[in-house]
Amino acid sequence: MNYGTLYPSLLKLEQEGSIASEWGVSENNRRAKFYRLTRAGRKQLGKEARNWEQTTAILARFLSPAEDTV
Repeated sequence: MNYGTLYPSLLKLEQEGSIASEWGVSENNRRAKFYRLTRAGRKQLGKEARNWEQTTAILARFLSPAEDTV
């Protein structure tokens, strides 16, 4: 993923309140921005994970071979 894709995504998530950021120092002593999930972000992540599990379960049932009815 390149910077031009990643930064707008992080900015959007931060503006929505799903993540928070703070400036710090990286492992190689460079200035870096660090991100963390907020409480709202964790809640949204749980909701999205449940939706994904439900969607994949529906697709799995739809794509599974038909059972014999005889």
